[in-house]
Amino acid sequence: MKNTKQVTETAILLAIYMIFFAFAFFVPILGIVFVWALPLPFVLNTVRNGRNAAIAMIAAALVLSIFFSAAAVPLTWTFAGAGFVIGEMFRRKKTPFQILLAGALAYIANFVLLYILMVVFTGINPVADSVNSVKEMIGELSASSDFPEGTEAQIEMLLEQLDFIAYLTPSMLILGALVFALVSQLISGMILKRLKHEVQPWKPFHQWSFPKNLIFYYLIVLVLAIIGLEEGSTLFVLVANLEILLGYAMVLQGFTVIFAFSKMKGWSQAVPILITIGSFLLVFPLQIVKLLGIIDLGLNLRSRMKF
Repeated sequence: MKNTKQVTETAILLAIYMIFFAFAFFVPILGIVFVWALPLPFVLNTVRNGRNAAIAMIAAALVLSIFFSAAAVPLTWTFAGAGFVIGEMFRRKKTPFQILLAGALAYIANFVLLYILMVVFTGINPVADSVNSVKEMIGELSASSDFPEGTEAQIEMLLEQLDFIAYLTPSMLILGALVFALVSQLISGMILKRLKHEVQPWKPFHQWSFPKNLIFYYLIVLVLAIIGLEEGSTLFVLVANLEILLGYAMVLQGFTVIFAFSKMKGWSQAVPILITIGSFLLVFPLQIVKLLGIIDLGLNLRSRMKF
């Protein structure tokens, strides 16, 4: 009876995944919504029916994906693999941060695999090709009368910045993986709660904190970036990406300080949320938020607040 129930649920969730997949990649605009839901059937099946049922579902999904196109197979593997890892972490009742880390690592591995397959089998390098396309467009515009005279220096600076973007591919992959893992986890957690499964709660945001020694790594990276490194070298690429990733970590740490201060003052939850949104829209305040994060990690700013 139990096996029959597992097979039935697995088949239903497989059908749901194929419907989601069809909408995600064949329905314009609306499909973007379904992309975020692709790991969900695999998460649910792993939690409810265990590893064996989940592995069988992944195998069946890979076979059925062939009927869409050859490119659908690695895409299915990307979301199915991440869904399986996230589901297994939920099934083992791990903490939210452990689930997020495992999901992010799964997405990173799968994104790297997708990137390699795309470059090897299609000859398309999405980052390099996008940068080249923008540079060609700028070159055509600068050759015409669309650019005012005296802007050559600004155009040259813009072209240099575009070249630098290609070096940031690793950090873009990591940040993308974190976003996908977080959204997959949040959606899955909500559905699992509705189905009466135990889900570990997140720690309140104002209590989040990175390890204290992260500040020293960030300072080392900043010093290396300031003194200058040979462009294109391995150390240059590593430092450039670490500066981006650790910088975002400091920003996140800074927002936790703002939320903690808001809680201490008894402000409405809308206040720190509006500050967060405004900081991203105006950009400059992010530097202040980053400074708050650095001070908090270095001097334990929140411990000096009285709750």
